[in-house]
Amino acid sequence: AQGLGVATKMPYVMTYNSRVAAHEMAEIGAALGLETKARTAAEMAAATIEEIRRLFAAIGITPTLADLGLPADKLDWTAEQALGIDRLIKNNPRAFDLGTMRRLVQAAYDGDLAACVM
Repeated sequence: AQGLGVATKMPYVMTYNSRVAAHEMAEIGAALGLETKARTAAEMAAATIEEIRRLFAAIGITPTLADLGLPADKLDWTAEQALGIDRLIKNNPRAFDLGTMRRLVQAAYDGDLAACVM
């Protein structure tokens, strides 16, 4: 279940990171075969996130933590646990604090990508 949780949160974390990693995400999008002409890095990053969501849906990865079955009363605990996974946190292009992680977990629970633009 932990791997599914990480996969479910990926588009939300990518959205959070897109402000500082748009070029890297654009490269991922190009590798996925997305059209790159006349698109800015930010546009490519957004398209890449949407393509990741589409691919995940195609293989049955749920789009939200609620759909995954996470109880609403476990959101704070989930944020605390996620913040404790050093290998993921230390390699992230943007820093996290507990407040940010809580907002990301809530967004992933609600299916609200726009809430990840911070």
